[in-house]
Amino acid sequence: MSGVCRLARGVASGVAVHGAHALRAQTETVIGQMAVKPGSQQAAAMDQLISALIAAEIWSRLDALFVMAAGDVQAAGVNWAQPALGGLSPVNSPVFVPWSGYEGDGATSYLETGFIQGDGLYQAADHHAGVWAVTGESGGCAFGNSRNRIHPRSSAGQATTRSNCTSNRQFGVPSGLGHTVMSRRAADVYQVLKDGVLIGEPVDEITTVAAQRLILHGYAASGSEGSLSSWRLAAAHFGAGVTPGQGRVLHSALGQYLAEVGSWA
Repeated sequence: MSGVCRLARGVASGVAVHGAHALRAQTETVIGQMAVKPGSQQAAAMDQLISALIAAEIWSRLDALFVMAAGDVQAAGVNWAQPALGGLSPVNSPVFVPWSGYEGDGATSYLETGFIQGDGLYQAADHHAGVWAVTGESGGCAFGNSRNRIHPRSSAGQATTRSNCTSNRQFGVPSGLGHTVMSRRAADVYQVLKDGVLIGEPVDEITTVAAQRLILHGYAASGSEGSLSSWRLAAAHFGAGVTPGQGRVLHSALGQYLAEVGSWA
C-alpha cells in the first residue's frame, strides 16, 4: 500500500497512521461508531487486538466484544464485533470508570447486551463467553441467563460456570479478577479457562435452549435478573465456541490492550 493510500485510510477514521501499517478496515469501522475518536496510541492498540483475533480465526466467531475499558460511556458501549448493532444499555446506573470499565452495585444495576440466546452465534452446543474483571470480589454473576452463567469467584473461593445446562460447576481459583472463559463445542462437555489456562472440563449435557437475554453483572431469567454483582468489568465477549488455544489468544490479546490503556497491569 502506498503512503498516500495509508494516509487516506488514516484520515478517513480520524486517526493517525503509524509506520508502514494502516489500520484494518474492521478497526476503522469500530472507531467510526465512537463519538469521541481515540488517540493514535489507543487506535494502534485496538488494531493490534483485532488483528490478533482475526489471525486466530476468533473474530468471525464473535457475537459481541465489549471493551468497557474506554474513555467515555458511549465508547464503552460499542460492540466491536458488530459495531452497527446497538451496544450496551446500562440499567439502574452501574458506575462507569474511565479506562477501567463498568461496575455493578450488587443489588439492582446491570448491563443489557441486546442479545437473546439462540439469535446469533451463541447456540446450544456451540458457544463461548468470557469476562475480564479488574476489581471486586462480590461472588455474584458477571454474565449470563438462567442456563448460562459465569461467576468469577464465590466467597468459598470457587469460579462457577453453567454452559447451556442446569448444573453449576465449580473450580477453585485464587482470585475472581482477570479473565474467566467458558466454551462449549460439543453436546456433552465444555471447557473452563482462567487467564488462558484450562482449569476444568465439565461433563454436562446441554438442555433445551432458553430464549432469554444475555446480560452482564448478573444473569437474566424470564422477566427478571438474578445474582447481580459488583464486579468491575473491563471487557466481555461471547459467540460461537472457541478452542482452548483460541482462548489463550483471547486472553493474551485482551490483556495487552488492557495493559496499554492502563486498566490491567
